Amino acid sequence: MSYTAVGGPRLSRIRRGRDKLSVLLLNRGGRFFRTKLFQELEELQLGEILCCEGPRIPYDIEALSRQFPAIRFLLLQEETSIGEKINIGLEESSARLVLVLWSDMRVSLPAEPAEMLDKLASEGPLCSVPMIKNEQGMTMPSIQLPVLLKDLIKLAPWAPVRDGMRTLVPFEFCGLYRKDKFIKCGGFDSNMDNPYWQKIDFGLRAYLWGEKILYHQDLQMVMQAEVSAEDTTADESYKLFYLKNIAVRFKENGAVLSYTKLPHYLFRSDLGPVYSGKEFREVRKWVEQNHHRFITDVQTLVKHWETPE
Repeated sequence: MSYTAVGGPRLSRIRRGRDKLSVLLLNRGGRFFRTKLFQELEELQLGEILCCEGPRIPYDIEALSRQFPAIRFLLLQEETSIGEKINIGLEESSARLVLVLWSDMRVSLPAEPAEMLDKLASEGPLCSVPMIKNEQGMTMPSIQLPVLLKDLIKLAPWAPVRDGMRTLVPFEFCGLYRKDKFIKCGGFDSNMDNPYWQKIDFGLRAYLWGEKILYHQDLQMVMQAEVSAEDTTADESYKLFYLKNIAVRFKENGAVLSYTKLPHYLFRSDLGPVYSGKEFREVRKWVEQNHHRFITDVQTLVKHWETPE
């Protein structure tokens, strides 16, 4: 994915990786929300600030880069999935932790966040998800529990009730990501266009490979817009998701995508046997390459997932 970086302070190679925190903004909503958030983030002095824009670049980007010299704008040159934007942002970031949020949100950290950031950078999970409130100040059911219905997995929303609760995915992709674990886990799959399946694929891979996504109550965000409905259609992204997750079984020597799953997949696919067979073999090769990283399979994970009280 090609992009251009505009503005922001110059970072030396020596300094890269030493900062505790980078902030990555995913742009949506009106100009007012974005400009106000830029001002708040600069005042908080949390660290490096990155902002993903494009492929329709705002006309005022040069003026914004002069007005907010601490912000580096990543100008994408083509349509990009949400997960791929986060992949780019984490790759571009200089810090060990990357806080991802939307430009129509506000963020709140403890008055003295250094101790929290140090602990999360060294001992924290792959992603720490925040308490999310709506405009009225009410806590939203941002914890996502996995529910498996035959070959289909769904997310059941739940309100956070205690620190350290498990969630399958970061709500709206928002959270504090540990860069080292994110990269080791492979990030978001850029071959999936549907954000719903893209984030569930990421969440499942995290848990299937021994990582966790946990609620952290000292991290808070406020949404200033309504949550958009998600497309949960079993589309092309789902077919790839199915092969990488639902069809995989955990055996004594690791994960296996058995050829016995091929007839079922060919029957369900509408792309023809040649293309579908090629996709099956590619995913099977990926499973073989990473078989030792799996510690369980989806069926076992969901079966033993505790429902909070």
